[in-house]
Amino acid sequence: MKNLTWILMCFLGGILMIIGSAIGSATFYVYLANLVSSYISPDFIPLVNIILTVLMFIAFYGGYSVIVGAILILINQIRIGKIIIMVATSFGMLGLIIFVGVWILGHPSITVSPAVQAILLQMYSYFTFNSGFAFIGTILAVIGRYGIKKPKKEEKEVSTKKK
Repeated sequence: MKNLTWILMCFLGGILMIIGSAIGSATFYVYLANLVSSYISPDFIPLVNIILTVLMFIAFYGGYSVIVGAILILINQIRIGKIIIMVATSFGMLGLIIFVGVWILGHPSITVSPAVQAILLQMYSYFTFNSGFAFIGTILAVIGRYGIKKPKKEEKEVSTKKK
């Protein structure tokens, strides 16, 4: 199997995310919904709430979701597996980006508007950085996810003829 190395990398990343307690936060998605609700038509708010709820559950289970996505890829549900891995790792990647952003903004020579700084600090408070395992696992899962390729039609035909 061509994707086995990448799938194993996703499994390892998921395990490290579990060890590092890399889980999402429901309060972040509530904050995100409140942030965008003034820009969305009232007709679409129920749809946005459903989408954010699904994303919240996938992100909340972090490493477990990555492992489920890798299993789906193993049983040839590549597209849905990659989507689940992407959503599960997005919270960790976003946390890393916000962590670096707040760290850079802590430098005395960099000034930003108080509103932007308040939003960043509010978002920063939703992330926990328990250990390096969470970030290493997230990075491994992201690399594994992007390494997985959907088999071409010719490869599928050859594999079915061999059976």
